[in-house]
Amino acid sequence: MQTPRLIALTLVAPLAVAAQLTANSPQVDAKVTEVLAAARKALGGDDALAKVQTLSVTGATRRVFGEREVSGDATVDFMLPDKMRRTDSFGIPGGPTMERVSVVNGNEVWDDSTNRGGGGFMMRMGPGGPGGPGGPGREPTEEERQRMREMQARRMKAEMARHTLALLLRTDAPVTYAGIAEAEDGKADVLDVKPEGATPVKIFIDQATHLPLMITYEAPLPRMVMRQGGQRPTPEEIEKMRNEPPQMATFEVRYSEYKKVDGIQFPHLISTGANGNVTEEWTIEKVKVNPPIKPESFAKKGS
Repeated sequence: MQTPRLIALTLVAPLAVAAQLTANSPQVDAKVTEVLAAARKALGGDDALAKVQTLSVTGATRRVFGEREVSGDATVDFMLPDKMRRTDSFGIPGGPTMERVSVVNGNEVWDDSTNRGGGGFMMRMGPGGPGGPGGPGREPTEEERQRMREMQARRMKAEMARHTLALLLRTDAPVTYAGIAEAEDGKADVLDVKPEGATPVKIFIDQATHLPLMITYEAPLPRMVMRQGGQRPTPEEIEKMRNEPPQMATFEVRYSEYKKVDGIQFPHLISTGANGNVTEEWTIEKVKVNPPIKPESFAKKGS
């Protein structure tokens, strides 16, 4: 499958309301309130959105790592305000498969991976990668372990924050008006969202439909080493990945193909890209609003 290009939305008016206004000016606050009120109404209304306590989203995924492409399925379960469980199953035709569970459970964050089919995966989201900074042949230091735990917690909590912001327009972070973005097919209002201790994001709200179009944020590009026939990545390959500085990029998460489920509009195609290329596509096949999800499903086994 050919990797589609992302069409850029250009921010043409940073602080379009007026250069002399501050983020706390009444005019700016009023614009944020106006944009969010219209967006919530377009998604289904305040009452419908406020009633969402649990949410389950399932669909097919396609991920691109350079010249590699893997496909699979993903299910993300939410128990608001602070629980998320993402289960990914992916692989390549005729090659290995991997199931990965990533969980935010309040202040606890954990993940677990299982390889099947005689192959090895290694993915890296930042320095050290989720497989651990030590790699074969060397045990990681306690300092490295703690750094990896902190990176994992920031990454997964940031992912949950982006999902709840885009799907339900929920955030506890300060929101300010950033201006207007233009593309060939229309304009969008841009809001800056700055969570405490996390990466800031911009959310783009379509001026015509008032639906969320896109979220952008800065993060390291993911990398992966894969081996066939039961072979694991070599210590040299893992050491090289660990020592190479991460390549930072502006990620764009685009939301489209909205469909109504239980009175709420949900996107059914979510595309994530960087440097003009899609790195992941998630085609949503099923959305369940307020399914019976149990708190214990977010607890780590054996804990």
